[in-house]
Amino acid sequence: MAAASLALLLGPLAASPASAQEPRNTPAEAEDPEDPLARPSPRDPDDAPFMRPPRNQLGQWTAGRPRSRVRGFDDDHWVQLSFVPTYAAIHLPFIGRGSGPFRGGGVGLELDVRIVRWLFVRVYGSHTAHPVPRAEAYDEASETVGLLARAGVIQATDTGLSVVYALDIGRFVPRVDVGAGLLFVRSPDQAQSGQWGGKCRDGNLCDLGLSCSAALVCEPAPFPEVHAGIALDVLLGQRWSVGVGVRYHALIQAIAQFPMFITGHLRLGVRF
Repeated sequence: MAAASLALLLGPLAASPASAQEPRNTPAEAEDPEDPLARPSPRDPDDAPFMRPPRNQLGQWTAGRPRSRVRGFDDDHWVQLSFVPTYAAIHLPFIGRGSGPFRGGGVGLELDVRIVRWLFVRVYGSHTAHPVPRAEAYDEASETVGLLARAGVIQATDTGLSVVYALDIGRFVPRVDVGAGLLFVRSPDQAQSGQWGGKCRDGNLCDLGLSCSAALVCEPAPFPEVHAGIALDVLLGQRWSVGVGVRYHALIQAIAQFPMFITGHLRLGVRF
C-alpha cells in the first residue's frame, strides 16, 4: 500500500523533465503573419538606379545624387534671355530693284518672362543687313545707262512684344509665338524719286520703310507689323538651352501680300 502510494507520487515527477524540454511556443505562434511589424520593410522603386536609355535616347542626369528628385533639364524657370543669330529674306518690292528676295543676316535678343507654367510674354529686338548691288537700266532712246538704285545695304530693325506658348515642359520644348511690333527699314539713299532723301512720287508714294513728309521728301518711318513663329529649344541643363526657329512677319498695311519678311534663327538661351 505504501509502495503504490510512492509510485503514484514519483510518476508525475519523472515526466516533468521531458515536458520542460518542449518549446513554449510553436513556430506559428512565434511569428504572426498578420502583424505589420513582423513583415519586411517595403522597397521604394525610386531608390533603384535608372535603367539604361533606349537606343539613340538621352539618359537621365542624377548630379551625383543617389536619388534624383529634380531633373537636370527641368524647365521650371521664370526668365529666359536668348541670343538669336538670324537669317532673313525680304520679299517686298523696292523702287528700281524689283521684289527680291533680298537675303541677309543679323542678330536678335529675346527676353521671355513666365506668366503661368505654359505661357510667357516676350520682349524682342532684332537687326538684319541685306547687301544689294547697284541697279542700272539701258535707255535705248538716249543710248545711255541710267542709275535706278545705288549699291549698299538694306537694313531691317524689328522690335515688339509676343505671347509665347510652350507646348511641353521637358528637355525638348516646342514654343509657338504670336505678336506685333514695329519694323524699321533703311535702304541706300536716293538715285531717283521715291527713294530715301528723294522727292515723293505721285500720290505721296515712297519706298518701303519711308513715308512722305510735309516737305514732300521720303524719310524713314516705322511700320506696324504682326508675326507668328515656332521654335524648338533643347535644354542642356538647369541653365542653358539651344534651339532653332522660324518666324513670318507681315506689314499691317499690306497684310495680304505673301511672302513678305521671313526669318530663320538659331537660339542660345540662359534661364533664371
